[in-house]
Amino acid sequence: MAKRYVNKKGWWGILLHASWPTLLATGLIGLIFHLVRSSEAGLSALTAGIAVWVLSAVSVVLIAVIWKNHRNLAIPVAMGAFVAKMVILGFLLTVVPPPEWLHTTGAAIGALVAIIVWQVAEVVAFINTRRLIYS
Repeated sequence: MAKRYVNKKGWWGILLHASWPTLLATGLIGLIFHLVRSSEAGLSALTAGIAVWVLSAVSVVLIAVIWKNHRNLAIPVAMGAFVAKMVILGFLLTVVPPPEWLHTTGAAIGALVAIIVWQVAEVVAFINTRRLIYS
């Protein structure tokens, strides 16, 4: 039987174990779009995936910092960070004009892949986090 991974680093471990698969998938989808469609499509997928990663990583870092000194605020901050991510992404999509080189399909799929991979990896890391983080 394989040894099961246990995250003993709390929020920092969640950040690490959600980051590497997201960045790997983002690079891979960027490369695929580059090879199959164009360099603009590859760059668009890569840029969108990195934007999703940055927003997700910032929210986990914020939660980790709050958790250290004010655990009672961690859940409200987590919910607020999630809402802020959605507002920022919505703002970027509707207000900021896209650069001429942006390939919309590449960017959309790059962002979607990063979101899905981040969420799955974050849930798996959270499930494998020692109960110590909860108490």
